[in-house]
Amino acid sequence: MINALNEPDLYRFFCLSLYRNSYYNVRLRIEDIAKITGEKKGVLKNFNKSMDTILTRKKYPSPINHPVYEFTMRSLYKIPAMDYKGFITLSHKFTQVKLSVKVKGYYIKLLLIAENNTIPLTNIGIANKLGISKNTVFKYNIELFQAGLLKLFPDRLELTPNELLISNDEAKQKKEWHPITGDLLPNITLSFNK
Repeated sequence: MINALNEPDLYRFFCLSLYRNSYYNVRLRIEDIAKITGEKKGVLKNFNKSMDTILTRKKYPSPINHPVYEFTMRSLYKIPAMDYKGFITLSHKFTQVKLSVKVKGYYIKLLLIAENNTIPLTNIGIANKLGISKNTVFKYNIELFQAGLLKLFPDRLELTPNELLISNDEAKQKKEWHPITGDLLPNITLSFNK
């Protein structure tokens, strides 16, 4: 998953996964995903194409109130089952962190490659491992440092996810109540291997 999606799409996948049902299916429109991530709908024009690389997407008809057309096609996203090696569980509170979509996706990638919240690589090593430029890594690291999610050292990075990273519970993932909607929101598990 770390190399299959770029940083913004990885964060969008995380947001999509928050709304899965007990069968790991998600029925959201592109407009809904844009609202969740705080982006404009036009930015997500290639979202379905990106998601097709890591999950199964099925189309289904949905009735609409239109004089000519009776229905429109919607997407049903099937979230893949979690892997048991190299996975993390993130809280839905991560959506409330005030960072750009790109930086949030980059932070998820850092969490996936970290060992005990430590990355024993310099900016150049991280850039090579993730396939992004050194300047981009430096810029994202500064933003994460300012947000308090990262500690910078000359030979390594230390991630400080606090309540955002939850201990993995393979039998049953904890669901937390969302005070605005009253719905239960699951935490999402992401894997390094896919």
